[in-house]
Amino acid sequence: MPQESEARRRGLLGLKMPSAARRGARAAEEQQARAIQERVLPRTIPQLDGFQIACAWRPSAEVSGDYFDVFALGGEGMALCIADVSGKGLGAATLMSELHDAVREFAPGAASPAELCTKVNQALCRPGPQTRYVTMFYGMLDRDKRLRYESAGHCLPLLVRGDGSVWFPASFSGVIGIFSHWLYQNQEVQLRPGDCLLLITDGILLPENRRREEFGYQRLIAAVESGRAHGAEALSREILAAVTKFCGGKLRDEASLIVIMVN
Repeated sequence: MPQESEARRRGLLGLKMPSAARRGARAAEEQQARAIQERVLPRTIPQLDGFQIACAWRPSAEVSGDYFDVFALGGEGMALCIADVSGKGLGAATLMSELHDAVREFAPGAASPAELCTKVNQALCRPGPQTRYVTMFYGMLDRDKRLRYESAGHCLPLLVRGDGSVWFPASFSGVIGIFSHWLYQNQEVQLRPGDCLLLITDGILLPENRRREEFGYQRLIAAVESGRAHGAEALSREILAAVTKFCGGKLRDEASLIVIMVN
C-alpha cells in the first residue's frame, strides 16, 4: 500500500508540472505577443518644429501591455499617445493592437482629445461585463506650443518648466474599455521654451530598490534636472538607465516614456 500511495503522489505531481508541450505553447504565445507589440510600436519618431520628441521603451520578460505612439496630425500638429493595457501576454498584446488601430483610425477626424478618447472607448467596449481595460494619455500638440490632452485613468505626466518649477498636468477621467457611455473632457496647458514634458507608464515609477522604495516622481524629477541639457533623445535613455540601475536590473513590468522638450 505505501508503494501504491507514493506512486499515486508522484503521478499527481506530474500532472501539476507543465509538460514540454505546454511550455512550448507558452513560448510560442509569448513570441506572438512580442511580435504584435513590436509591430504597433513606432520605429521612427516624427518631429515638430520648435520641439524635440523622443521615445524609449524597455521590455520585461513578459509582454505587459505598454503602448505609445507619436504621429503627425494634418501637418499642423502632433498626436502623442501613451497607454498601459491590462493583463499580460497575448491577451494584452491583442488589446494593444486593437487600441493602436482605433487611435490611428479616429485621430485624423477627432477635433479634440476628448472626442478621440470617447470614440476609442466605444470601439474597445464589448457587450456584457468587461474585464479588459486600458489607461491612456492622449495629447494634441500644436506649433503654438499648446498641448490639449485627456488622461483616461493614466498615471500623471511630469512637466518640468524651464525655470525649474514642477507641474503635473492632471485629469481624472475613467479608463478605456469598461463603460461605453463614459464621457471625456479636454484639458490644456501652454508650454514654454525650456520646458520638458514626460509622458510615462507606471513601469517608470514603480520599480523598487533593495529597501522596497519605489523610483517615484522625485527621482524622476532629479533625472530630468540632471539630464535635460543633453537633449530629449539622450534624456530618455538616461531615465531608463537610472530606473534599471535603481532596481538592480529587476524590472517586473515594461517601462515606457515619451520626452518632449520645447526649444
